[in-house]
Amino acid sequence: VYKRQVFVNAGRSLTSVSRLNGGLRVSTVATDLSATTASPAASTDTTDFSGDIGWQWELNDGWQVVANLGAGFRAPNIFDLGTLGERPGNRFNIPNANLDSERILQADLGVRLWSKRLRFDAFVFALDYDNRITSVSTGDTTPDGRDVVQSVNAADSGIRGIEAAVVAELSAKLRIEATALYTHGKQTVENTSEAADRIPPLTGRVALRHATGDRLTIHAWLRFSDNQDRLSNRDVRDPRIDPNGTPGWGTLGARLDWFVDDRAMITLGVDNLLDRRYRTHGSGLDAPGRNLSATISYRW
Repeated sequence: VYKRQVFVNAGRSLTSVSRLNGGLRVSTVATDLSATTASPAASTDTTDFSGDIGWQWELNDGWQVVANLGAGFRAPNIFDLGTLGERPGNRFNIPNANLDSERILQADLGVRLWSKRLRFDAFVFALDYDNRITSVSTGDTTPDGRDVVQSVNAADSGIRGIEAAVVAELSAKLRIEATALYTHGKQTVENTSEAADRIPPLTGRVALRHATGDRLTIHAWLRFSDNQDRLSNRDVRDPRIDPNGTPGWGTLGARLDWFVDDRAMITLGVDNLLDRRYRTHGSGLDAPGRNLSATISYRW
């Protein structure tokens, strides 16, 4: 695999409170796979453009409005060309030497607040994928009963979402942070619409930091995720995902930092305090249960 890139970036102030930035990139991506006993040789050589343009408007009292528009591509990689044979979900993948690049167009619009005691971001975003590489059935089966599939440029996907983050200094010793992300996806494969693959549910994190003195700091956090039962056909067949969806979950954690002196620090922590069994959507493993940690750091 080799890549060659040429790019340029530029920015210009439109007024005293607004600025425009943009960039353009020309990329060449080539992938060569040698023949094996299971597959013939395969190669791709793609040259294409990608770029973006962004606008920032400074409002009063630390507020900003930010907008971005970008376009790009993803050339077929080694995984697309060379992941052949038996696959999860009772599938058997055969090669396709005629894969083309995926295309993407993305846009986002948001507001930011930066002040001495408060930082806040909220964005809406949209991504449209065309010519996506996906695994589709050929209609055949292997002698041992596996469905024969092939990776082809057959999917178009639209993803929409909103994300927000806030950091608030409630006092000189107390800070709160919170983040949240919601994503909704839909895809069309061979003229059939369904939920997009591996779309995460509503997820987020809330954390507190309290400095009890000059040398002791306490951290506590909550991480959470809603259930996700909007599954694509591929998700339903994936053994890593429950066909009824991934249940929601929430975990608690805490950490104590003790600054012994200007050079040494002792940290004691606990994660998944309630010993919840849960799985991040799309993951093949359940997360660890309750776990404890202790570290000693020294700076010379």
